[in-house]
Amino acid sequence: MTYVEIIAAVRKIVEQPSSALEAPVVFACPDGTGLAELIAEVSPWAGRPRNLAMGGFTDPSLIESTGLPLVEQFGGELQEMRGWAYRAHWIGCGCMAGPEGTRSIVVVTDRKDPGVTGFPEGASWVDKLCLLVGWESTSRTVVDWKVTEEALGTRLPSDYKEIVDVFGSGSFDEYLDLPAPGALGRNLIGWAASDAVYAVDVWDPYTAYPAPGGLLRWGGSEQEVTFVWQTGAPDPDDWPVLVESDFGDWERFDCGTGEFIVRMLTDVQFGFPTRRTPLHYFTPSDA
Repeated sequence: MTYVEIIAAVRKIVEQPSSALEAPVVFACPDGTGLAELIAEVSPWAGRPRNLAMGGFTDPSLIESTGLPLVEQFGGELQEMRGWAYRAHWIGCGCMAGPEGTRSIVVVTDRKDPGVTGFPEGASWVDKLCLLVGWESTSRTVVDWKVTEEALGTRLPSDYKEIVDVFGSGSFDEYLDLPAPGALGRNLIGWAASDAVYAVDVWDPYTAYPAPGGLLRWGGSEQEVTFVWQTGAPDPDDWPVLVESDFGDWERFDCGTGEFIVRMLTDVQFGFPTRRTPLHYFTPSDA
């Protein structure tokens, strides 16, 4: 198999709805295959990789939820490894030292749900969200929040701003669409301006921001579910989350945006369909 065919086989494995592996699958790449070529094949659909091993040294801080299953089987032979958390699997591209020299490999193994196995002590809600969806927390979006908040006429919840700074605009589990200021088709400022005109008589018994205590939309769904903050509290971090179903019913959640999204993905009591997903993922709007 060529390295392109190997990556295609890997993608077929990881995109099957239920494809639990009895053991890690290791593909040996043809001679001459470089790590950069493998990364270039995987990154466009799996996102940014994380560094698991470099220069013959494996990251000693790795744990189950950050990529340890990809490297623990190779010991001192592993020279380089880049890893991706992709839905219910880990994908690794690396180089191993052997009697005949260094050879590139591709590894696939199962990924356990951090929502079940537990989060690191002291993890913030945004940290937990990154672990849940296998997202690298390096900032990908530059938002001028001062300009944004001036345009809206209000400060915004700090955890929402942190989530946007880390993830950008996109979709969680292809269910919750997250807007960001300036994002094409998901512009938070544009949504607010539109809702101020067209949602005034729709969100009964509530009204739209900028009316006092009005609703400010921060998420949507193709399932016609609307996610809003109820403004009014002086500190935006105290704004509750309200959700309108496709039947026009409202449900209130007294928590921040980060906690809401984590619990929407994992908490059976919250009652969202995403809780039935074996493992969770984030799809950037520009993917």
